Amino acid sequence: MDKQTSPQEAIPELAVAVPQDAAALARALDLEAQTVSTWLTQGLGIVARVGSQIVGLAHLVDDGGHADVTDLALTTPDDADVVAALIGGAEQIATELESRVLVVSGLKASPGPAYHYNSGWVRVLPTRVVVPTAEAMHAFGAALAAQLRAGDIVLASGDLGAGKTTLAQGIGRGLGVDGPVISPTFVLARRHVGSEGRPGLVHVDAYRLGSAAELIDLDLDETMDQAVTLIEWGAGIAEDLGGSHLDVDIRRSGDPADETRVVYLEGFGPRWQDVDLSLLSELPLDTISPDQTGDNN
Repeated sequence: MDKQTSPQEAIPELAVAVPQDAAALARALDLEAQTVSTWLTQGLGIVARVGSQIVGLAHLVDDGGHADVTDLALTTPDDADVVAALIGGAEQIATELESRVLVVSGLKASPGPAYHYNSGWVRVLPTRVVVPTAEAMHAFGAALAAQLRAGDIVLASGDLGAGKTTLAQGIGRGLGVDGPVISPTFVLARRHVGSEGRPGLVHVDAYRLGSAAELIDLDLDETMDQAVTLIEWGAGIAEDLGGSHLDVDIRRSGDPADETRVVYLEGFGPRWQDVDLSLLSELPLDTISPDQTGDNN
């Protein structure tokens, strides 16, 4: 007989509740209907379901760049999978609302490694930047270069055609490196020398690499201290290459005719602990037209 997956083992699906859901949520979670109604009118309710069964609810309040998960209700106390799903949903929504910080109250244990405790579990959220065109992606890369220094590792993620190489071209322009910055797909790594005392750029395409060991075989450590190392497709294999790294996740819209990209920036490790990446979200990318551009690749 095949093993059946119990509700506790299944992955919860999330949705945003509406005020009309208050009564059903209250019954499922053994809460007062008025309490749930207040949550849904004074903030957002994030509902976790397994199949048709309600298994959890998070109350998220966003206040001008500061978001709080003030309450969590679960059908099974301390269900780690449901808590993780609800907190993950809150992080995503708060990031889309351009909140900089998320505070989670009422949990004994940390929701994850990105959190620290300060009257609640606190984390800095990824910075969200809307990039309307390929030219704007190039300009964004040049602006990002101003935040980079020798020894930095940047992991660029995104689907084919999302704009990773265009971003690299912009970073190269911002660093003033020699030669054109083109995709290193067939050579795996290209090294560009910086100018006027600025760091160089090591541009890596890890698409065909299957492990961190293969990445190390490229001898990146020989140039890492003198250059910015940008690794396309590096997520999952390059995080341990250095003590810190910057994730740049590029997402395209669902419309193939729409050039707009949304870029999410998140720094990890001591290098990025005190860097305010939110300044990049204030760039006038809808008006910038750099004199050197590249196509999305």
